[in-house]
This record gives sequence, structure tokens and C-alpha cells, in this order.
Amino acid sequence: MSKQYGKKKLTRNILIGVLIVLVIAIAIFLAVALQKDAAGMNCFQRKATAASADGVKISMSEYRVTYDMILSNYQNQTSSFTDEQIRSLQESAANQALLQKVYAKEAKALGITLTDEQKAAAKKNAQDQIDSIMKYFTDSLVQNGTYSKSAVEKQIASYYQQLGMSEGEYRTFLRESAEGSYYIEAIRNYYDENDLHVDENVLIDYYRKTVEETMYTEKEDGSKHATYMDGQYWYYMMLYQMGYSEPMMYIPEGFIYIDYIKLQKGSKEEIEEIVNQVNAGEMDFDQLRKSDDNVDSYRDMLEGPYPIGENDHAQMFSSQEAYEAAAALAIGEIGSFIEEPVTAEDGTVTVTGYLFRRAEGNMCMDGDSGVIKIDYYPGVRASMETQYRVDQWLADIRYEDAMYAYKGARK
Repeated sequence: MSKQYGKKKLTRNILIGVLIVLVIAIAIFLAVALQKDAAGMNCFQRKATAASADGVKISMSEYRVTYDMILSNYQNQTSSFTDEQIRSLQESAANQALLQKVYAKEAKALGITLTDEQKAAAKKNAQDQIDSIMKYFTDSLVQNGTYSKSAVEKQIASYYQQLGMSEGEYRTFLRESAEGSYYIEAIRNYYDENDLHVDENVLIDYYRKTVEETMYTEKEDGSKHATYMDGQYWYYMMLYQMGYSEPMMYIPEGFIYIDYIKLQKGSKEEIEEIVNQVNAGEMDFDQLRKSDDNVDSYRDMLEGPYPIGENDHAQMFSSQEAYEAAAALAIGEIGSFIEEPVTAEDGTVTVTGYLFRRAEGNMCMDGDSGVIKIDYYPGVRASMETQYRVDQWLADIRYEDAMYAYKGARK
């Protein structure tokens, strides 16, 4: 046998060996890649684009995690959704996931970088959530008396496999999400500091259109139908006071306006004495309204007069008789209503009374109802500017069919 033949055979054997190893590696890769998560997606489906806008895109796994989180929050309120509601939730999730990437991109374009403290905080926030997952499974196994290191590792591996992200991918996703909130705040500050505001006419037109689209739906015949529900205005005002939401920027037709004082004393006679002094001109209504005797929880937060509706005043007073007393007044006229005494378990008696002064509305852009002026509530203008810019960033958004096909993880 020649040396040349021996070398050829050796080369062939090496190539065959390499090929076998490569085939085995590919088989293992495919076995792992084709393994489905809780949503029924394999690796290739998870990495597919779900949506794109402003030169960035999100994968199906990024979209899915965001959507499931949003869906879970809404499922705490209702268990059934219309097709239209599902579609709205899907697009909201895609927008949210895209924006955390858009914020970073736009900040970079403006030369904005996060501080070391912000980066560290975002990293810590992500790690804290990763640690909470580990703690959950560890505590669960300890409680069941089945704890072991290998058991925890097995459950953690299963969790991330079902999630559709590795632990590292999920940590990155959480960190970028936290960084997004810092970026948008930095972008807002940049525009404010450099006086780069949206053109006033453009912003006001956008604001009016946005509020009207929120408060009205269009019927098939082209007419508009108000979507306001009884109690909605003051419900959102309560959330605004608590820092959870912006106020409703619309006053429905039929609302009246009142200047308002809420009194709480130990007896009905004390309330009646104050009411009599105001009616006799011995006590000034406006001075009383600004005094500590007025326990109205909105006193230091909202300008007066307040708008109230026949079925929208519960956050101020629940009594319909109180509303009727206020509604019966002429502009400038003062009236009152005193509730029945309430006795606490410790025997303490509390009497609540209200003083009303009927007023003309000063909140809306056009008359006593409709869209509220953009600067009436603090923070609304800045929020609307941000929303306008977000709409511009997402103007070319594209939602892929795969995104709409996913409607929630399999149970």
C-alpha cells in the first residue's frame, strides 16, 4: 500500500469523523431548537419578528412575555375578552416592547446616556426579579419537603424553557425594560432644557383629537356615540389623586359646577352653626373653603369649581339628596346638606356636612362640557407631548401575522 493511498484514507476517515460529529451536533441543536415552550413555539418561532417600528424590532419571545404580563393584569378584572379587545391588548404589548428599544435608540441619537447609578439600578432591578424566581421555587420545594439543589435547578430550567427565554435573555429583557423608563425621562428633560417643544397648534389639535377619540366611538351611520360611563370622571380623579392615573380630560354634557366645602364635626349642631354663619354673611365662604375646617381631600390638589354629574359624585359625597341640593341652586347661590350622625365602635360620633356654591364652568375648551383645557391639570401637557412623539416614532409600525396568532400561553 502506497504512502499516498494511506494519507488519502486517513484524510477520508478524518472527514468522515468530522461529518459524523457535525451531524450529531446538528441533531442535538435541532432537538433543542425544535423543543416547544408553553406557548407551543420552537426556537425559530420565538426569534421571529413580532413587530417593528422606527428601525427597531422585537422578537416573538419579547412580545410574548410582555403580552402575557399585560393579559394577566387584565384577567384579574375579567376572564373574557372580545376579539377587538384581544387585538388591542396585542398591539399595546407590541408597542410597549418596541418602545423600550425605541427610547434607547432615540436617546443615543440625541447623545443621551444613562448615568452609572441608573445603569446599576436597572441591572439590580433585573437581578432582583431573577432572584425572586429562584426564591419562589426554592421556598416551594422547602415547604413540600422535597428541596435539593438539583430539584431547584430542574424546576428553574423548566421555568425558563416554558417561558421561551433563557435566564440570561430574560435578565437582559428586564434590564432593558428598566433602562427604558430612565431613557424616556432623560429624553423629556432634554427637550425641556433645550426648549424643544411640539408646535402649539399641532399639539392642541393632537390633544383634542386624542381626547375625543377616547370619549367617542363612531357608528356605522357616521354619528358619534359617547363612551362615558356613570361615575367615570370622579373615579379617574380618585386614581389621579392617588398617583395611579391621569384625570379624565373630558366633561360630559349635563354636568354642573360647584365650589365645595366638606365639614366633619362631633355634632349636627356644630355643622348647622357654621352653615348659619355662612348664610348670614358672618363667615366668608372662600375663607372657610381654604381653612382647615374644610376636609375635602381634593382641596389642595384641584382648582375649583368642581364638575359633578347626577350619577358622578361618589368620591365627594354618595348621597343623591346632596347632589339634588347642589343642582337646585342658581349660579352664585349657596346651599348645604348635612348627613346623619355616624357612631364608631368606640362611641365617637362624627357628623359630615357639605356647603355648595353653584358656579359657572371654567375647565373646558368650548363651553361647560367637552374637552378640558390642556393646562388645567398639572402634567397633562408634558404627557401629551410625550404621547405625540411616541406616535411619531411608531408611525411606521408593522405588526406581523404571528403576533396576532398568539393570544396567550396554553393553560
